Amino acid sequence: MIVAVKNLVVERTRLILSVLGVGFAVLLILVMSGIFVGTTQQVTTYIDHSRNAVWVVQPGVSQMFRAVSWLPAGAERQLAGLPEVATADPILGQPSDFIHNGGQTAYFVVGYDTATGVGGPWSLAQGRGVETSGEVVLDRVLAAKNGIRLGDTVRIVDGDFTVVGVSDQTAALGNFYAFVGMSDAARLFRAGDRVSYILVQPTPGYTPEQAAATINERMPGADALTSAEFAQNSRDIIISMVGRPMKAMIAIATLVGVALIGLTVLAATSEQMADFGVLRAVGVRPVQLCRTVLGQAAIIAALGYLVGAGLAYTAQYLIRDRLGDVTIAVTPAMLGGMAIATAVMATLGSVLPLRRVTRIDPALAFRR
Repeated sequence: MIVAVKNLVVERTRLILSVLGVGFAVLLILVMSGIFVGTTQQVTTYIDHSRNAVWVVQPGVSQMFRAVSWLPAGAERQLAGLPEVATADPILGQPSDFIHNGGQTAYFVVGYDTATGVGGPWSLAQGRGVETSGEVVLDRVLAAKNGIRLGDTVRIVDGDFTVVGVSDQTAALGNFYAFVGMSDAARLFRAGDRVSYILVQPTPGYTPEQAAATINERMPGADALTSAEFAQNSRDIIISMVGRPMKAMIAIATLVGVALIGLTVLAATSEQMADFGVLRAVGVRPVQLCRTVLGQAAIIAALGYLVGAGLAYTAQYLIRDRLGDVTIAVTPAMLGGMAIATAVMATLGSVLPLRRVTRIDPALAFRR
């Protein structure tokens, strides 16, 4: 290992460039993986916030993003009569297009009971929640992208609303939320007495699974899913849309990492072949030379990993603060897995240099 360190330190510029190259590969892999994990987690933030609730939906609707759910009037009263149900709160929600000053953005409009607050925004960056008709709370990223401030008038579907609040934690990969009162949502969606979802809180002593099973058994005109099931189904839709290209990019980044480490170690080994020949001529065994090559690869990979992982860990906060709807989640498990992957890449990248070193001719030392 001492020889490996000395060999690398001699050419500091090459060492720095090699470390930066490996660091870039590690950064790319972690950022791509982090966007994939963070986005699939954040995209269901609205559902996840309901925690242990049960989502009652139209039969056949299993997720939120590619289906519109309609439940008949009076469904919440039927649910309230079940012993497993403590509360049943209606929600109206539909995807739409937000149009402002010539710009168009896809978003999700949610109507909720402003008296209970169930289904409304849970974290406000500015302002307050909806209190009366004609008021709206917009996601902060959606508002910022359109230059909207508190007190501005915006068009929601086909009605004019005053922005009274800006919500936080309600955006992910272009999926934004806007919150209005239930009566306004019913008017905008021409819903009448119908609702989209009913959020059920189980009676103490009953689990969400038990409440969902009872609802599915006793209410043939509705399906019930736990928050975890509803979120996972909705998450699967997003994964089906972005999963394949994301995984392809992660695979490409991994191949780039292997190639960078391999080329770096190969270049260093090629320039040191004469020195290795001298070592062979004085009796150093091939296995010891292999240790030197592997040591160089390990040093480059370790330093590159620290640089790339540090940048990726910092990037998750910078990107979240700057963009808001793009979330990177660099977890300890990902960092540990990346450390193992970097070690594997270093090993694979050393295969060709190792073959050259084991076949070196000691006479090379006398051809300088």
